[in-house]
Amino acid sequence: MSTITPLTKIDAFSATCPDITTYVKDESANPYGTIKDRRNENIVREALRLGVDKLTLITSGNNGYSLSKLTSGSDIKVTCIIDKTTSDDIYKRLSEVAYQVIRINLRDKILRPEEIISFARERDDEVIWDVTNGYEESYGIVVNEILAQAPKVDYIVVPLGSGGIFVGIAEQLHMSNHHAKIIGIGPKTNHGSFADKLSTPWTPYAKAIEIYERHGHVTIQLSESEIRKAYSNYRTICNCEPSSAIVFAAPEHFGFKKGDSVVFINSGNSETMKFPV
Repeated sequence: MSTITPLTKIDAFSATCPDITTYVKDESANPYGTIKDRRNENIVREALRLGVDKLTLITSGNNGYSLSKLTSGSDIKVTCIIDKTTSDDIYKRLSEVAYQVIRINLRDKILRPEEIISFARERDDEVIWDVTNGYEESYGIVVNEILAQAPKVDYIVVPLGSGGIFVGIAEQLHMSNHHAKIIGIGPKTNHGSFADKLSTPWTPYAKAIEIYERHGHVTIQLSESEIRKAYSNYRTICNCEPSSAIVFAAPEHFGFKKGDSVVFINSGNSETMKFPV
């Protein structure tokens, strides 16, 4: 089911940054419209191999939808845990594909993996995995595709979120001995951002991100007005939602140099879950 997603040269920044070459790596072309398909394919493959009964995760929509669709036709059940403020539209869409969708107040407490599993457990003998995080190495294939598709790559710009994509891509670049650096773009707020899928109260990748920053990779946090501006200005570049369009703010906040080649990753679209935007 894996898809080699397209890399397309764009000229959206020719007026403001005429001396750089820019591309979009369109991960919305994955089977279920999101870069998360990459990790979820690996999760499902391993879960089937090891006889897992149920997968559970905290999700804002796309990740849970992708995982549920990829388990379709198997005996694996998916329990999606969403914040109580999540829209009814997202709840309904997830309920159509997941075994169970549970609303919880995720702002007051950081759930431990064992707690996440406990919400999904119906029998004592069930084998349940919490797959909210992990499998970030699955994103390494995106790097391999980019390096095969582009003649030169200096920067790869990704939505930051919990940091899994950032860390997975940075690690693959390190393993490939490639000079390119990662720029991760995220919201300043942990909750209620217009780029809602990037809001996270806690991440297991915080220390890893700090390590990669010491090796020259970069993270940038945007205000809500800056996020809305990026979406308004660049939403037509590709089929993207606010949490993906955030990457196109990079030229305004990072000093690219003449001759740089920059790849922006569109991590997903707004059609798969039919999110209001």
